[in-house]
Amino acid sequence: MTDAHRAAADTNATGASVVFRFELGRADWTDAFRGVGRMRGPKGRLKALYVPVLIGAAAWLLADSPWAGLTVFVGGVLGLFARTRALAARQTRTGAALGAWTVTVADTDEGVRLSCTDMETRRGWGSFGGYVETVDGFVLLTPAPYLLVVHYLPKRALGLDGVKGVRAVLSRRLPHRGAPAPRH
Repeated sequence: MTDAHRAAADTNATGASVVFRFELGRADWTDAFRGVGRMRGPKGRLKALYVPVLIGAAAWLLADSPWAGLTVFVGGVLGLFARTRALAARQTRTGAALGAWTVTVADTDEGVRLSCTDMETRRGWGSFGGYVETVDGFVLLTPAPYLLVVHYLPKRALGLDGVKGVRAVLSRRLPHRGAPAPRH
């Protein structure tokens, strides 16, 4: 485990903040996007099929062969599965230049402080719409109705006490979205 992945988790005496350091990789972003997908449930997954169905129907109606519409539909559905990996790869490439992050999750109005070598940002709790807990991390989301990924906090950078501390702060400050994650 490198220094960037090693937990620097500190919890103060009241448990009001957790500080940790990590570097995000492709597996982290894949987990984040899949967690949001699971949060949306079967109805949300069916909505994702609207575009391939419409394009497949148009190709079927406009083409001389019915196989053309089926081919376009199957290609569109397979593209949906590749989308998560493509988004994760893009996030990894974009964030690689920033290096390791130091994150402070505070149970105060300050919210979450994210810093790396070139920048620092603070986000108050009002700028988040909730969170999703996956097996491997916590996904912070934008406010409804969009609920997009704002940031991913990997559990591997925390220890057991750090995971419990972050979970406690997030559950007090933000609505939990989706089904509870399995605990380990």
